[in-house]
Amino acid sequence: MSKLKLLFKRQYQTPEELLFEKFQIANDLFEPWKDYFEKQIDFKSLLKEYEKAVINSNKVMEEIKSFEECYICSVIDKKGCCKAGLENEVTVNIILINWFLGKEMPMEREVAGRCFFVGPRGCKIFARPYLCREFFCKRLQNKFSQDEYVRVTQAIAHELTLLYQLCEYIKREYQFLLGDFLMEMDLTGYS
Repeated sequence: MSKLKLLFKRQYQTPEELLFEKFQIANDLFEPWKDYFEKQIDFKSLLKEYEKAVINSNKVMEEIKSFEECYICSVIDKKGCCKAGLENEVTVNIILINWFLGKEMPMEREVAGRCFFVGPRGCKIFARPYLCREFFCKRLQNKFSQDEYVRVTQAIAHELTLLYQLCEYIKREYQFLLGDFLMEMDLTGYS
């Protein structure tokens, strides 16, 4: 039975269970094939371009204080979108991208009732799911000027385009290497 069928067959008692299975799948793919990917010049170039795009998006978001506002909403006010369970938007691909970039992934929840990846000062992962990067609630939209909103959405659109290209590249290479269609690479949610 494929890993994907096992994932869909299971009933999860906590949001972390599926996330830890994704970590295991990512590890099973990363360790044996890490060197292969690191030798791919086009992959390394795309990874570097994505890293620069995330840094640029983060810079824009810091300048317009969206990170600060998200921190206040999620950690201090205990509201907002970074609730427990949202961590399952993180896919195997997102985990792999963080590891290919040499970024640590937290292995325990720090803030009760919040997303697994929220720390005392906000999100703790570098490469983040699409939803976490492209969603701006009313609270944030009311804080942005029209120019700020255009600036941040353009930066994020570039980042997410590169994220999509990276995810497709990784999936395509693993399908070539393993001869298997790996749907679990993009699996989100939990039952």
